[in-house]
Amino acid sequence: MKYNYFLFDLDNCLLYIPNSKDYFDNILLETLKQCLTKHVPERSERNKFWFSGNSYIDYLKKWGTNNFRDFWKCFDEIDFEYRKILVQKNEILLFNDVKCVLEKIYNENKKLAIISNSADYIVDFIVKKFNITKYFNYFFGLSFDKDQSIAKPSPLGVLSVLEKLKYDPKIEKAIMIGDSIVDIYAAKKAKISACLIRRDKNKYLDGYGAWEYNPDFVIEQLKEIFNF
Repeated sequence: MKYNYFLFDLDNCLLYIPNSKDYFDNILLETLKQCLTKHVPERSERNKFWFSGNSYIDYLKKWGTNNFRDFWKCFDEIDFEYRKILVQKNEILLFNDVKCVLEKIYNENKKLAIISNSADYIVDFIVKKFNITKYFNYFFGLSFDKDQSIAKPSPLGVLSVLEKLKYDPKIEKAIMIGDSIVDIYAAKKAKISACLIRRDKNKYLDGYGAWEYNPDFVIEQLKEIFNF
């Protein structure tokens, strides 16, 4: 493997979340209701929220939510409760190929990190629950008291992790692996390689030609990263 640093998204890259679009939309709906918004926006508008970057503030204001800190605090708490229930039911779980791939990368003395837009305490819960803590050098997650502007597709989270891991782009190579356009954008903006994993074969059926940044690699199974 030519890469020294492997940065992984969590949800739907390493961790299977059933019906993830509905899962996160339900959390968003519940959060908006608890935040006493003026109205509940249509699904098409809610979908745009996830890819709005720093413009998410404009959406929340439009929907009648001005306390962004409380919004994310509520969102994370609902997400955490949902996850605990689904983990207990064995409905949220690691993909089958995850541990063997992490083990191999770890044994080759590469550096690994998770970079997630989920709350940091949720990331901590998941990695401990599924016994994968030992494979990683660093975990990056968000929370209500962190600046949401560092969330992917911003490169700031990626750059922060690479700095903590003492990454030297002059002599080392890093790659971000994720299932979403926001993972690809974050990686390319940080000037590292980007790999899109298509766990969901029905996702991005129109391809990536219209994207501002394209993935360097597209895979369907995690073990394919050993071909890079």
